[in-house]
Amino acid sequence: MAKSLLNNKIKSKFNIYSVNSSNLIKPINVKNNKSQIKFDSVFLLVKPNVFNQKGYSFIKYIDKKTKVISCMAGVKVVTISRKLKTNNVVRIMPNILSLYESSHTCIFSDDKKLANWTKINITNLFGTSFILDKENDIHKATALFGSGPAFIAKIINSYIKASKKMNLKYSDSNEPILNLFKNVLEHSKKYENLDNFIKKITSKKGTTQEGINYLEDANIEKIMYNTFNKAYKRSKELSLEK
Repeated sequence: MAKSLLNNKIKSKFNIYSVNSSNLIKPINVKNNKSQIKFDSVFLLVKPNVFNQKGYSFIKYIDKKTKVISCMAGVKVVTISRKLKTNNVVRIMPNILSLYESSHTCIFSDDKKLANWTKINITNLFGTSFILDKENDIHKATALFGSGPAFIAKIINSYIKASKKMNLKYSDSNEPILNLFKNVLEHSKKYENLDNFIKKITSKKGTTQEGINYLEDANIEKIMYNTFNKAYKRSKELSLEK
């Protein structure tokens, strides 16, 4: 995730350093190798269990004005605040598309001014963003938007693999199938919504309707909901782990 956040916009706006497990400070986009001790903002990009065990080590890098921005799944604001002895804590949940300025990132903080500052100065550099009213909703956003790119990629990849089992030589690459997904998303907008788009393609007792009937009988919507719910519950479990 850390590398995904280092897009061109954020590198042009901030001087960025990384800190490894040995507390070695390394400049990312700074020519001067003289490392500062305190930072204006500190991103928490470690696994929750690592933070629970060693999170106190971040204290040396923050002062009263430092904004602590957590990308950890499941670790609550109050837990971070107690561990680091600061109230300037905000949680965000970007995804891998941040690198391409295409993430839809959620934000939560008990401090609304800090949440707004984060949206304007940080998460909007990753794409689009929105502020949550309830911290518990981060679990839902994690499932939908944090994990979402992987779920969508899995669906597309399954389509590709299944298409190859049809033994139709349509190309030497996967590009025609990938373009099919892109074109459906682009041109279905002309029909107001996806349901209308589907209706334009299907005909009673036709081939498309036969396939649609199978997907509906298999309850693909329930499968997707259960996928989100599994990820949501795991995010909540992480918040309880020590």
